Amino acid sequence: MNVAVKCERPKISAEEMAWRREMVEDAVHSNAMEGVRHGSDVDPIFEAFINGEIEATDILVRIKKLRNIA
Repeated sequence: MNVAVKCERPKISAEEMAWRREMVEDAVHSNAMEGVRHGSDVDPIFEAFINGEIEATDILVRIKKLRNIA
């Protein structure tokens, strides 16, 4: 039986990941207060940022690409 196991160590510390998660949650909440709804389609992008796979400057670029916005 083959089992996929993620062996690669995170590129950032657990503290940095927690900080990034808080920043994402704050941004989602702030957007909601302004009437902008959060779509689950962007969750993988946010998780990539939280996990240190991309930087904050990549988030909007990827969301625009995902949603075909110029």
